[in-house]
Amino acid sequence: MARGIEIDWVVVRINTIRRVVALGVVGLLAVSLLAFAYFQLHQPPQTVARRAIERAEQSRKKAASADIPTTWRREFKEAATQLEDAKQAYGAEHWEEALSLARAADQRFRFFLGAGDGEVVGAGQVLSLQGRVDVQRAGHNTWEEARERMPVFNGDYLRTGSDGSAEVLFADGTLYRVAPDSLLEIHNQPHHRNPAKVTMVVGRLNVYTSSNSSTVTTDSAETRVARESRVAVNVDHEDHRTLVAAYTGSARVRSKSGTEVLLGQQERVAALQDGTLEAKSRIPEPPVLLAPENNVRIDLERQPILELVWRLSSQGQRSLLQVARSRRFLPSSIDVDARELSKSQARLKGVLPGTYYWRVAAVDADGALSDWSSVRRFRLTRGTQHLPMEDHTPPDLVVQPARQMGQLFIVEGQTEAGATVTINGEKVDVDANGHFRKAVEATSDGWNELVVAAVDPAGNRTERRQRVFVEVY
Repeated sequence: MARGIEIDWVVVRINTIRRVVALGVVGLLAVSLLAFAYFQLHQPPQTVARRAIERAEQSRKKAASADIPTTWRREFKEAATQLEDAKQAYGAEHWEEALSLARAADQRFRFFLGAGDGEVVGAGQVLSLQGRVDVQRAGHNTWEEARERMPVFNGDYLRTGSDGSAEVLFADGTLYRVAPDSLLEIHNQPHHRNPAKVTMVVGRLNVYTSSNSSTVTTDSAETRVARESRVAVNVDHEDHRTLVAAYTGSARVRSKSGTEVLLGQQERVAALQDGTLEAKSRIPEPPVLLAPENNVRIDLERQPILELVWRLSSQGQRSLLQVARSRRFLPSSIDVDARELSKSQARLKGVLPGTYYWRVAAVDADGALSDWSSVRRFRLTRGTQHLPMEDHTPPDLVVQPARQMGQLFIVEGQTEAGATVTINGEKVDVDANGHFRKAVEATSDGWNELVVAAVDPAGNRTERRQRVFVEVY
């Protein structure tokens, strides 16, 4: 009996130890997972920016080895420039700007890798957007706010506000860039072999085709853009005439009376409402920017006047200069919009500190406008010792509860005018009154944290946090 009791005692003891060990292992794993999740959500901004740059660099290498259509090489170059800008901002310890630029570059590189591979849902999808962009579904009379990765279908309408622009990627690999104050209707069926086709009601559209052609119809003409081409179609808001400009490749323009003309590279034509086509003409070559160098940093205390210099392709041309706070040159961000400049240089004075982008177009004697030059960036700074007073008061920041749309959350709020706002380290556009709104994607299943921060010009910071729940089915 004693032997049996001893055996029973030993068995109980071993089971207890196993349970304790199992609970300890589970607890250790849980603590490790919680610690990992915490550090992933609370990484230093420099770490987040560095990893975004690394991801963009990996995407760049993959895209560089892919077969990129000729018409997209300029887009690839712009993405590479964005990545270099991100590295420059990182080196200057501007973490938020580096993160925003790196993410934008990564998105562009991924576009080159995924375009035309059949992964696009519907006829196409909204690749990127800025400002006010709305979509009206076929058969409906109400508009909904567009968001990135939103699919578009046959019969849908897409419109941009005065501060809005969008990029729409179609299933056949055609990219449409929709300018501000534009309205278009989608016409093609959702299949990657169907050529992209839209009706342009008003505004400006830049078409980038790859292996398929694309058709743009207006009240005045039908434009068939050849494969491997980059063509702009502009419908005037007043007289509704259609201006078609081919920058690379070719396009065939047919008026509503049946007259046709073939545009080659650097040629344009206008189609009038009465069904006639004007004689086609040459498009001037874009100017070449000379000074200052790209990404230059200028101290306004030492150099209060900034001189911009460029070179035109021929004598007798005039220039159109734009300086903006957005790389996309949205109307609301443009600070200088100088038209018909007789000289190939301009002097800027009284510009506030900040980061600016500038570009130039040429206008010939017949009024033909060239494509825009490459875009350059400069940063203006000023010493803080001359500030009229010290400011240690953090900016006001009110954030509304995030509105969920699947894995997307619409974050909207108000801060003081002039403050910079970021959400999870990504910069957000703020209007002149301090209002902001942005669609943020929550990528993790379960609880996610949205960190909204406002920083005023004196460097004071206010932060608000919200926890949102995402359930992936």
